Amino acid sequence: MSPTSRTSRAAGALRASRVLWSAVVLLAVTAGVPVAPASADEIISSIARGGRLYDDWRTELQVRERHISHLPKPEIHGAAAAGEGRCVTCHGWDYRGKHGPSGGTEVGIAAAAGGDPERVIALLGDETHGYGTYMDETDLRDLALFVTQGQMIMDQWIHPASRRARGDAERGEVYFQSICAACHGADGMDVTEMPPLGSFSRAQPWHALHIMLNGHPNGSMPPLRVLDPAELAGTLAYMQTLPSRPEIAAVVRGGRLYDTWYEEAGRTVPEGWHPAWPEDRRAEAEAAGGDALARAQRASWRCASCHGWDYRGINGIAIGGSPAPYTGIDGMAGAEPADIAAILTDETHGYQRLLSARDIADLATFVSHGQIDMAPRIHPDTGHFLADAAIYEGHYHTVCATCHGAEGRAVRTMSPLGRAVTSQPQRALHSVFNGHPGEDMPPLRAMGLDTATGILSFAETLPVHKR
Repeated sequence: MSPTSRTSRAAGALRASRVLWSAVVLLAVTAGVPVAPASADEIISSIARGGRLYDDWRTELQVRERHISHLPKPEIHGAAAAGEGRCVTCHGWDYRGKHGPSGGTEVGIAAAAGGDPERVIALLGDETHGYGTYMDETDLRDLALFVTQGQMIMDQWIHPASRRARGDAERGEVYFQSICAACHGADGMDVTEMPPLGSFSRAQPWHALHIMLNGHPNGSMPPLRVLDPAELAGTLAYMQTLPSRPEIAAVVRGGRLYDTWYEEAGRTVPEGWHPAWPEDRRAEAEAAGGDALARAQRASWRCASCHGWDYRGINGIAIGGSPAPYTGIDGMAGAEPADIAAILTDETHGYQRLLSARDIADLATFVSHGQIDMAPRIHPDTGHFLADAAIYEGHYHTVCATCHGAEGRAVRTMSPLGRAVTSQPQRALHSVFNGHPGEDMPPLRAMGLDTATGILSFAETLPVHKR
């Protein structure tokens, strides 16, 4: 696009913004409300904020912080009262609703583009939508400005079938590496609160372009609406060339999160029991009190505590400990990670409040692609590993003894290796395959089950006492 055409487009946008603001001023003056004139930049900022409200108004507004406990509970109705109540859920990232390829369930909002913000405000507060319960006048007006003035014709910049951005990726690289990489990293993987940018922009290009225009709800990313759409499309085209997170990296990290997510992710464990932890499992720890109670409560938040080290839950082999209290995750092997992530963030699990988007994606990838069948490797009665220990002695002394020592006693923060392996063989096999949460032990998944089983078979012969 030539500099002349860009200047012409910018001038047109400025004229439209001034006309829009003149209408807003006239409405306010008619109502007897004094209004200070706003600049075009302020209007663009309001439109971008409206885009963030369209994305996730609860997050943008931090609704819980707006509630005042001594006031009566407001009556809620319409879309705002149902589930997440996000505008995009019904109307789509491409603003075309069920008629577009981006996932909306109802009609689009394109018909309102260039229309009257006051009419949109009235619609937002009607029985169908019900947003007047949560949003004040500024919120409603910003959202109405986005709907009437902030939409983009996505098909112009994203091919609807291939999902490829219609932009100059070479030019976009300059924008990405100068504006975006400071936070997202040169490969688009540094922000763990969202999927890697390469995968995200290929799977959800309309969502990505919406965020580029308006920023993240209640986030620190600056809206880039002032840039030419061609430059944004080029940046998106470059983002679509960025790498995906290697599946094996997600699998082994997900395995460590399954083990102890709060140690692997460096997160704080909520106080008390996990809400889903069975009442009959609490009594003994509560009677003991003190450190025993605190340890039991922390353990109740671990995935393995509920679903078992062999992933078979109450149907698994309970060698070296009590049976897991819930069904296993083995039935979800091979399921779509997105479907598993939805379970991890449901009312029962609630891990969206505790883990990042990257954490949840890694954990879901492990559940789908990382489980192993332990039954043929561990004797169901004795718990011994079914392998020839002598053959794998060299593997232990080559791979493991550097940290654990020749007799398995060198790591002071854990029991002697002989005791750890014989007391909880399924956990030991899980750890060898995926590594220890929050520690430097390398996952040995690439060596395969035969080698891992053989190494653990030798480890069973090591001393079970520190000295």
